[in-house]
Amino acid sequence: MGSLRSVKISFDSLAGVDGSARFAFGDACSALASVSGPIAARPASEHPARGTVEVHVRPLSSVPGTTEKLLGSAFKGIIESACLLGQHPRTLIQVVVQALSQSSSALVAAEINACSLALINAGSVPMRGVVCAVVVGLKLDGNQTQFILDPEDEKRVDGTLCFALLFGITSESFQGKIPPSEVVWMNSRTYNGIPISLDARKLKLATEVARKGATEVWLRMRESLNSSPSATDREEPMEV
Repeated sequence: MGSLRSVKISFDSLAGVDGSARFAFGDACSALASVSGPIAARPASEHPARGTVEVHVRPLSSVPGTTEKLLGSAFKGIIESACLLGQHPRTLIQVVVQALSQSSSALVAAEINACSLALINAGSVPMRGVVCAVVVGLKLDGNQTQFILDPEDEKRVDGTLCFALLFGITSESFQGKIPPSEVVWMNSRTYNGIPISLDARKLKLATEVARKGATEVWLRMRESLNSSPSATDREEPMEV
């Protein structure tokens, strides 16, 4: 099943934003995210009953293209699932995600995790939970499928599944227990030209592998927040 690469988290005090964070799997896969808001929304984009989320994804080099726009749309939905936007109607929450490594499924997971940490670091947007993301690799051998957590070389597997799980904030989790989680987003990527097709049993197995990895990410996030210089300001949202 494999194991996660070392998780590295830092909080960059970027100028002009309310919160920022850097997340990495190992030394070769990292992303930076920043959050601004809630701020006044443009009349054309404001919603009378809730805040509006806007996500901009920037690649390692060149200008954003179709891939980044699709990721921005996906990240928007993920962030909306984690935030209590009804408490800030007619406002804008702007998230900027910067890739710091080459494109991969693991980079997408790192970008999602960086967004979650930046939102917590900002502390300005109420959250119903924390989203943690990991990648599960697939090795196909006839009718057998092997699931590998966080494959370092994705080209050595037949495909990948990127899972984003929302860990909810509950009364039990405030006592230090791991909160319940649910999958809020999943994306597949193939490397051999054959579309990934999993029956219900195999999808359940892949999800459990992802849940194990996402739980490790959640624990690492909590540890980093409690040991950061501003931990006293951020401790309550992450003692989930």
